Amino acid sequence: MNVNKDQALGYLSRLGSQPATSFYESGVVATIKTILAESGVDYRLDGYGNIIAKLPGQADSPADSLANSVDTIPPIAFVAHMDHPGFEAVFIDGDYLVGQAAGGIPVGSFADGLPLQVILEDGQRLSAVIAGRYGIEADRQVLIKLDTPQPISLPRSVVFDLVDFQLDGEYIRMRALDDLAGCASILSALSILSHQPAPGDVYGVFTRAEEVGLVGARVMGEAGTLPENTLVVSLESSRTLPGAEIGGGPVIRVGDAGFTFNAEAESALIKAREMLQARPEGFKVQRQLMSGGVCEASAFALYGYRTTGIAFPLGNYHNGAPEDKIEAEYIHQGDFLGGIELIVEASLRVPERGDTAFRRRLGDLSEELRSRLV
Repeated sequence: MNVNKDQALGYLSRLGSQPATSFYESGVVATIKTILAESGVDYRLDGYGNIIAKLPGQADSPADSLANSVDTIPPIAFVAHMDHPGFEAVFIDGDYLVGQAAGGIPVGSFADGLPLQVILEDGQRLSAVIAGRYGIEADRQVLIKLDTPQPISLPRSVVFDLVDFQLDGEYIRMRALDDLAGCASILSALSILSHQPAPGDVYGVFTRAEEVGLVGARVMGEAGTLPENTLVVSLESSRTLPGAEIGGGPVIRVGDAGFTFNAEAESALIKAREMLQARPEGFKVQRQLMSGGVCEASAFALYGYRTTGIAFPLGNYHNGAPEDKIEAEYIHQGDFLGGIELIVEASLRVPERGDTAFRRRLGDLSEELRSRLV
């Protein structure tokens, strides 16, 4: 498998140039639609603005074996969200905009003088700063002062004034790697799979308003938008933990702060891991319960889907840096590119997910051991 590094990083850069907070994802939506069209991947939008792309499965010889029929291979869906925490400018008080926190922003987000960008409907960015809290602390509101005062229509999205995209040696730094890295990895994998079809159907799902309660994923789960037998894989950039370290490879995520996930869904990733690690050059990958937050796998699990996850270990989670500073998030390039490989390989190995080394080892119960029980 050949991951086109320049293409993958190019997708991520293009997405990063479209600042987005919950409910204000139109720039990211437009970019994803353009990239899917460039790759020749069909897609549709549901009634809530979530994007659902699909590559039909092409089992080798469905007539020869029922087990290889596309109809008997469960679809696999890779899900990532398009928004990032920030503020929403909701009304005007004198010379200031009043911003409401949107999502889990760190304490440093409320610091006086913190540089911001107010995003207009046409994508234009207006420079601004925080000019203090507004109301009581529990309201999570701030005063926002535009560098150049001017009338604007409200409400409007407000983001931290941080780098859109930057390569820094082995690292990628961005305002919103969570979860544009997930989106870009899925787009890159779909581009590869459009030329190397998987046996079963493969979905790429791009959701809205994750940061304020997994909203896009929840409405999809509730509506049964994906076939009920779909294996759902959440793609996230998640805060580092022991055993989920930056540079150690993508993380097979066995659960989050709310749920442990499904072993059968995870088996597609485990089989992919085995195949990738069997290569002469090997493959870096980690496996961990990522308990630092909740991801969209839990939203789909709530509605009966078999779910699992892949995470990119993330520095400066939600832009929270040491000493309450607000800085760009960062991940390792190798983790990002490895995640694309894992997505592609898992898509190809769905029919073989029951044939992993661990399952074979447990299933190989010798008569000698069995006889010692009687």
